[in-house]
Amino acid sequence: MTTPDITTQHDHVRPIGLTADGHPIYRWPVIPAPVPQPPIKAHPWGVYVGVGCLGVVTLAVVGTVLVAILIGLSIALVVLAIAVVALTVCVLVLRSMWREYQTHH
Repeated sequence: MTTPDITTQHDHVRPIGLTADGHPIYRWPVIPAPVPQPPIKAHPWGVYVGVGCLGVVTLAVVGTVLVAILIGLSIALVVLAIAVVALTVCVLVLRSMWREYQTHH
């Protein structure tokens, strides 16, 4: 009778004997005692609903303020662009008038 290879199945546990068939017998596994968990604390649902509603209102207000700021900035940039174009046209007209004035005098 040959002895079965016991190192492939359980490398970390040594058998305490062999059965009549030649299979190893291992000790019953020791399971550590469960760690007691603290009791579950019940929270009122109203607090969660209130905080959620407050968060939604806050996001809406912040979003509205940001949109208003961005619209104001875009209007300011459009006004600035119009002013730059008007100034460029004015400079070009004045330059042509100055050249015309210098050629006639």
